[in-house]
Amino acid sequence: MNGMKNRMVIVVIAIAMIAGMLACGTGGLLSRNEPTATPTKTPKPTFTDTLTPTNTPVPTDTPTPTNTPTDTPPPTNTPIVYTATPTETPTNTPVPTNTPKPTAKPKPRPTSTPTRKPGPTKTPVPQFAWTGQVDNRLQNCGLTRVFGFTLAQNGALAGDIWVHYWADGWEGAWAKSGWTDFGAGTSWKGDEGNWDGTIDVRARDGVWHTCVVDKQNSWTCISNTVDAATSSNCETGNQIYHITFRKN
Repeated sequence: MNGMKNRMVIVVIAIAMIAGMLACGTGGLLSRNEPTATPTKTPKPTFTDTLTPTNTPVPTDTPTPTNTPTDTPPPTNTPIVYTATPTETPTNTPVPTNTPKPTAKPKPRPTSTPTRKPGPTKTPVPQFAWTGQVDNRLQNCGLTRVFGFTLAQNGALAGDIWVHYWADGWEGAWAKSGWTDFGAGTSWKGDEGNWDGTIDVRARDGVWHTCVVDKQNSWTCISNTVDAATSSNCETGNQIYHITFRKN
């Protein structure tokens, strides 16, 4: 394309030069027939140097490469295996709850409690109408015996009271108390008493039970039961027990 443009430019320039030469020749012929005029100096035309175009080589057409068939085996269909990667299921993390702060309970104001004066303590009611206890133990090789007093609440002698004495396997006997003691005076010490329960005229081993009963030949104790353990050894053991029953 550039070569064609250069050729056209050269042709145009040549045509312009030929036309200029023909114009100059025609002017000379016309001047012969016309009156002579005072010639005026016509300025010579100035020619602008025209750059000579350089021949740009036309690019040669590069032959299109032909497809050379090669014996290439057809591609085999390789099966695509998709492996499913399990997606981890997000666990629901519990949102922490705002734990309410415990409210401080107002401390109760101490109240002044009037101090109560302790009143008289009540004496517990006795279980029985009479209470018995052992006052003394004696040794006697020729006698096994239980005896003593029955006293009223004020400590005076109480007569006509029945005392039952017995042992396991033996129903025993009943002794009635008198209004006077059979000892010396009213000191009520030693062998004094107002009821007597002689068991044997020798030293015997045994445990004898005694209590106040409501009447003769009764087994209903209206006092606590007092036990007396005797021994046949009159040197180391006891054979006589002094027991006092007092009304509550």
